[in-house]
Amino acid sequence: MLVAGTFVNRTGLVVLPFLALYLTGQRGFGVAQATLAVSLYGAGAFAGGFAGGWLSDRTGRRPVLLASLAGAAVPVALLPVAPTYAGVALCAFAFGLLAEMYRPAVSAAVADMLPEDRQPRAYAIVYWAINLGAAVGPALGGLIAARSYAGLFWLEGATLLGYAAIVLVAVPETQPEADDAGAAGRALSLRPLARDAALAALAAVVLLVGVGFFQLFSALPLTMAAAGMSELEFGLVVTVNGGLIVLIGLPVAAYVGQRLTTALVPGAVFLVAVGLALTGVAETFGAFVAFAVVWTLGEMAFLPVVPTIVARLAPVELRGSYQGVYHASWGLAKAIGPALGGLVLTAAGSTALWLGAGALAGIAAALLLGLMPVLRRRFSTPPASAGVPI
Repeated sequence: MLVAGTFVNRTGLVVLPFLALYLTGQRGFGVAQATLAVSLYGAGAFAGGFAGGWLSDRTGRRPVLLASLAGAAVPVALLPVAPTYAGVALCAFAFGLLAEMYRPAVSAAVADMLPEDRQPRAYAIVYWAINLGAAVGPALGGLIAARSYAGLFWLEGATLLGYAAIVLVAVPETQPEADDAGAAGRALSLRPLARDAALAALAAVVLLVGVGFFQLFSALPLTMAAAGMSELEFGLVVTVNGGLIVLIGLPVAAYVGQRLTTALVPGAVFLVAVGLALTGVAETFGAFVAFAVVWTLGEMAFLPVVPTIVARLAPVELRGSYQGVYHASWGLAKAIGPALGGLVLTAAGSTALWLGAGALAGIAAALLLGLMPVLRRRFSTPPASAGVPI
């Protein structure tokens, strides 16, 4: 049911990819204002990752899922009717906060339900469902945006409520009942997370990759528009990404997920770096598609396996909080990436932007390669309890 809800929600995730185009084309805001609004969504996502993870350990996974999905439908409905930029910015932040709270709860629920040897494939299936929706959503969004941008907001609100309905009817609570140690762990502060150096390093990797990766949702449509291409062509490029993951992403992610401490994972991040850097020299629709294939191959071998790594690092009683750190890092990348990309795009042009994005992902690949020996040691022993320094 979580996979089904994920697919429904992702099919309607059409606002964020087109938000920069909507704000510049339909609302008349500047590029810097448009990319700042996307970054404010990311700032909300950063807070939502922490909040969703923390709450899912303390109130359970199901309440967080319901509050997040139903609550997010409100700001997404208000955003297109907000009369001022301040209102748009507030709605974007609230949308990011509420819409992203459910993610660590889902990731924790997968770890609740399945033993370690089945988790890589399970996370791969969730990610596959995301991209099955992505294979439909952006192209559908492009068609809708060409006629009426208001339809984008209606579609996303409806699919958020659809996922909430699935949870309400068919998803039970998965959080393990706490024994004395687990109850004590929940009463503690989150200092064990701050002391986990491996988690911090992994969060830094995700942040660096994410800052580059989110240029694909903010700067890429603007780059393609400057090259004379339409919203539909941008939607088709994103659809190539989702379609490729649908075709081969599941076996690739499951294969790499069983080899978490090998060079395959940092190698995947390096492929993302290459694809982002090459985007800076693209001039035709075919070139944008070809380079999308490169970064997609890296994406499908990295992003679906990160929750498995986090789940292996986490004590049982802090599963949600650990996943919250991962998703908060992704949210921080959403906050930093679009605004930074808008500034670089305005000041230095698209070539400098994409080369810089590729460089950040390259640094992340090197950092992740250095983290592999630590992960090998950690995975050879069970996670420590939350009350013991990690």
